[in-house]
Amino acid sequence: MDIPTKITPCPIVEAIAELRLVTNLPDDAVFGVIYDKLCNGFGETEKLPVLQLPETIRSQDPNLKYTPHYKLHKGDYIMQVGPKVFSLANAKEYVGWDTFSVAINKMFKKLSGLKIINKIERFGLRYINFFADINIYEKSMLQIQLEKNNLFKNDNNLTTVMQTGDFASKLVIINNAQVKFQKQKETTKGSIIDIDVSLERKIKFESINELIENAHMEEKKLFFSLLKPAYLKTFNPEY
Repeated sequence: MDIPTKITPCPIVEAIAELRLVTNLPDDAVFGVIYDKLCNGFGETEKLPVLQLPETIRSQDPNLKYTPHYKLHKGDYIMQVGPKVFSLANAKEYVGWDTFSVAINKMFKKLSGLKIINKIERFGLRYINFFADINIYEKSMLQIQLEKNNLFKNDNNLTTVMQTGDFASKLVIINNAQVKFQKQKETTKGSIIDIDVSLERKIKFESINELIENAHMEEKKLFFSLLKPAYLKTFNPEY
């Protein structure tokens, strides 16, 4: 299928590039080193709720292993850092892949230059799309029914993981979501398509640029394969 280079209006509400890491530093030293070298220009540091838990609980609970401890803002970007995780997110209006990929590569290159990473355990690229006042299942190529009953007319939260190329792609689709955007007093109802493309194997920083581009292409292929052609046309696709 032909994959658009751009659609308008853009449904992306957040895009996140994440690395899960093993460092050569004590857990409580990781943020200080990263902050000193990478956070120039970012705003005030925000401590995240996980830091309210005792360190013994944080270190022993596997569900908290890759939870970020700190958040910093800079323009359209948010950086999050934990002892074993680093991420950069475009959390305001999407700046476009050409701009976002440059920002990702720049940050990952700086991170590599710190010489604190023993191993990258996981790379992930995640896109969250929101469609206001739409039951996205009715606009999608998906089909799930019980006997002759179309189940997608009900409230649904679908999660599946599939292999796409070298990557595992976690797909979450919700048709009864409520989202509150900045500067809005009330929530907006609609649907979410959330795609997290990841790779869990030995990853070298030397090949990270190619990995980022390949993950982005897998995400795009999956996203556009979900939409009915007639619905896609309403987004004025450019090729």
